[in-house]
Amino acid sequence: MVAARSLGLPYLSAYLDSLGTNFSHGANFATNASTIRLPTNIIPAGVFSPFYLDIQYSQQFVQFKSRSQMIRKKGGIFATLMPKGDYFSKALYTFDIGQNDLAEGFFGNMNIEEVNASIPDIVNKFSINIKVNLYYDSISH
Repeated sequence: MVAARSLGLPYLSAYLDSLGTNFSHGANFATNASTIRLPTNIIPAGVFSPFYLDIQYSQQFVQFKSRSQMIRKKGGIFATLMPKGDYFSKALYTFDIGQNDLAEGFFGNMNIEEVNASIPDIVNKFSINIKVNLYYDSISH
């Protein structure tokens, strides 16, 4: 949020709060209690969001890109609320995720050594997600 303000941009609206929302400057795909890895204890019965990183990218972001352009092409009142197609390749993407992967370990009764041992897998899953998605984006243009 501070980055948006420092660039003179408004805060980004939540993707999941999408009815009539202005996404012309981007969207926020974050959800409370989201993880990088598939969580084992999902809301409502559990603690963690079902919208982990793979869902946020492959379902939400990818669909947002294509649907926003369909809306822009259709025109009408909502067209100006969507980002222009060329904005995606020029955009700044930030990630603040992974803390809940560690918390899940603690909530799952892991000791500190076990949680520390899970960090390479968490970082690896994040890295793979970014690399795969960057590759996918580069071949889809």
